[in-house]
Amino acid sequence: MEAKIPQASAFAVCGDRFYAVGSDSEIRKVSGEGTKAVDLGGKTVIPGFIETHNHLSDYAITLLQANCATPPNRTIDDVLARIRKETSNKAPGQWVRGWGYDDTLIVENRHLTREELDRASPENPVFVQHISGHLAYVNSMAMELSGVGPHTPQPEGGKVPKDKDGMPTGLLVEESAQQLVLRHIPVYSILQIKKLLLQAVKHYHRAGITSIHDGSIGYYGDGRELLQAYRELEAEEKLELRVYLTIVNELYDDILRQNRENEFGSGYLKLGSVKLLQDGSIQALTAALMKPYYGKPDFRGSLLMAQETLDDLVEKYHGLGLQIAVHANGDRAIESVLQAFEKACRLYPRRDHRHMMIHCQLASRDHIRRMKEVGVVPNYFVNHVYYWGDRHVSRFLGEDRAQHLDPVGSSLHEGLIFSLHSDFPVTPVDPIFSMHAAVNRITREGRLLGREERINALEALKAYTINAAYCSFEEHLKGSISAGKLADFAILSGNPLTVSPETIKDISVEATVVGGQIVYRN
Repeated sequence: MEAKIPQASAFAVCGDRFYAVGSDSEIRKVSGEGTKAVDLGGKTVIPGFIETHNHLSDYAITLLQANCATPPNRTIDDVLARIRKETSNKAPGQWVRGWGYDDTLIVENRHLTREELDRASPENPVFVQHISGHLAYVNSMAMELSGVGPHTPQPEGGKVPKDKDGMPTGLLVEESAQQLVLRHIPVYSILQIKKLLLQAVKHYHRAGITSIHDGSIGYYGDGRELLQAYRELEAEEKLELRVYLTIVNELYDDILRQNRENEFGSGYLKLGSVKLLQDGSIQALTAALMKPYYGKPDFRGSLLMAQETLDDLVEKYHGLGLQIAVHANGDRAIESVLQAFEKACRLYPRRDHRHMMIHCQLASRDHIRRMKEVGVVPNYFVNHVYYWGDRHVSRFLGEDRAQHLDPVGSSLHEGLIFSLHSDFPVTPVDPIFSMHAAVNRITREGRLLGREERINALEALKAYTINAAYCSFEEHLKGSISAGKLADFAILSGNPLTVSPETIKDISVEATVVGGQIVYRN
């Protein structure tokens, strides 16, 4: 991934850095006594993958929860059986949690109800997270313990749907509604979180990932505990993944008030972006669209904040010299966020802020041109094409809009730097598959979605390496194999740049190396 040496056959590592890169003969010249030579037998080496938006800490917590996703579950009865099993391991009154429910994939094609969760767990409060993260389901005991009932006012930016009798149905829409219940759920201990984080890191290593942006620390109310767990692992030299912390704005404000910024600045743990959200998820029908949803002709979704509120927040953090990452899926949300960025940059000109638009699924050509003008980096969730593309065509967006989902080809055409991500655990963390999705744009049912938005394998690899390093101002440290940079790399079974595009997904990770140390070997 270095323009001056696009292909090399050997490199040398000294300590945690690349020492030299070149031909076999050039590298033999710099080897000395004690040098260990490794012949990879023709396998392919790339810079370590950098996942620029995912939720490692959220995934870690799900390891202690019931898996309510589809697959493995096909029906609501399957999901309820898992809730009952999880309940059997709890004492009466203890919280039961699940994750991953998808109303659009389950056979019944609907949301869970309060009554169903009551029957599955009559003596325990239940909280089940939707796969999107923008919805949740609770039972009667959870609502009673949280004070949620018929007289609960609708939270700003969220919704507590109620039935014809005025009782909440058990569905909670968006973060502000979920917080009504989440703040009453005991947070896991620091020791538990540390153990779970270490398990989660191993999962990332198997995918060739050496660096991540942990995408929304504090979203579920456990941000302080997560930060402490990360800091302790770093201090104990057990954190073998480089973490760039993306922190919700309220928690970021606490860090600034307490002057704790300098506590996060090592090679393994850095204070990253301020996280804001301006809409929800297309598949949860909470993204803000310019035109109505395909299956709901009178509904466009909603912005989470008034434009003036978003403008003020963006202006505040931009003026402080911080990087901002804003979640925006629908084109109306993207327009709102872009207006806020443009206004802040006019008020406080900054040459190199690298603010990010997270997901950015329905960006138009005009949005892309304006992002380039103002210096915004779109961070595309291209896995949507495979996992939800068919449903975007038939339910959410219709044929025409779905063709331009995650417009990486248009961004490349305009010369806009972008990165790719998995949003794990929303979709599996697998950079090779995400590259495959960007190159081929084939849906789960085999439909080609957006022919002109395809990119070649080299550009997809850039989006997961050198472009991804750019997102955290670290292109001088990582993202390519170059003398002086961190020795973070992955060994692959094949070369994604030379195999047939449709077989990129079949390449496997043979080993992962962080700072010159092997952290995974297949």
